[in-house]
Amino acid sequence: MTASSPIKQLPMGISDFGLIRRQNYYYVDKTMFIPHLEMTSNYLFLVRPRRFGKSLFLSMLRMYYDVNQKDRFGDNFGDLWVGSHPTPQQGRYAVLHLDFSLVTGTIEELALRFNQYCSMITDGFGEEYEHLFYPGFAQDVKQQPDANGKINFIGYKAKIHGVPLYLIIDEYDNFTNTVLNQHGED
Repeated sequence: MTASSPIKQLPMGISDFGLIRRQNYYYVDKTMFIPHLEMTSNYLFLVRPRRFGKSLFLSMLRMYYDVNQKDRFGDNFGDLWVGSHPTPQQGRYAVLHLDFSLVTGTIEELALRFNQYCSMITDGFGEEYEHLFYPGFAQDVKQQPDANGKINFIGYKAKIHGVPLYLIIDEYDNFTNTVLNQHGED
């Protein structure tokens, strides 16, 4: 290999699609599955073994559907399959992405940490997508009393303002693993 064509590195442990694309890591293109996903149910449940690329796949979907990434479609997907076969859904959604692997702690702490994490993410969602709703939307999200209230508020306002939402939940089983690890058969 010459200096002008560096060897691509393997993205070991990296599940951030944008980082992989920006830093020229090796990437196995799975974008040809996007049209198939769009023809299925509105609710998808991806079950695969650990270390199978689920989080990376979800990260790719997040960038593909995010209205805030629409202008970067060519940079992110131009040389991939979907780059020349985009679907009408591309860049159309306000994406709420929850990664429950980031919610840690003992069983006693789990409910509080879950609420704190979801509140932080929904507050950030309000700031990131305020331009799709109305001035002050971010502040209105922050004023909701808890994560449940914030999520319900976002859903309600999205419906009223015609903002399509795309919800991605990664590591949904994190809580089950915490409970089983701490209490086993109890």
